[in-house]
Amino acid sequence: MTIEGRIQELRKGKGLSQEQLADVLGVSRQAVSKWESGQSLPEIEKLIAMSQLFEVTVDYILKGEEPPVQDDKRRAARLGAQIVSAVATMMLAIGIIATVGQIDDGTYTMDIYGGLIIESVGIMLLLIGWFLAGGRAPNKPLFIMNILLAGILPSLFVTQTVIGYKPTPTPTLHPLPILLFVGTYLVICGTIIFLAVIRKKK
Repeated sequence: MTIEGRIQELRKGKGLSQEQLADVLGVSRQAVSKWESGQSLPEIEKLIAMSQLFEVTVDYILKGEEPPVQDDKRRAARLGAQIVSAVATMMLAIGIIATVGQIDDGTYTMDIYGGLIIESVGIMLLLIGWFLAGGRAPNKPLFIMNILLAGILPSLFVTQTVIGYKPTPTPTLHPLPILLFVGTYLVICGTIIFLAVIRKKK
């Protein structure tokens, strides 16, 4: 990875926009943009300030070299973030299964509100994983899966509230609840993905 790539990665890992980093370092946003596009290099005092802000060495910014201990900490944090994200996926899936699952007598094992409580725990774990990964998705496939799973129960909740439609493994195929569910689901998932993409580009 190049110097400009490392600066951009460190900035995004800290959750800062180019303008915010520029404010912290006392430079213009255009200067940060030039550093990240490789048009210019930061002055030594700015490199030192960035190393303190991002908690890395100047050598890491310039050459990609970092002390073994710090590298081990980063690997441990990434691994922890992936594990937490995987557990979050499991909790989201359990919330959905608990909501639509039925026992032999046909009653719900948990209604949609119980499923939403379980899903909220999964979302909390997902946010913890996001934090451990430095404000980024620790694993892109898991991130996409989590978004797709997280949108199901809120969509069912909206549908159930508006129409009184209860989700079951084999629901009655009326067009109105199906259209409302699909529309709500697409809006929720689309909004989350859109916001994540916009944040990534900053």
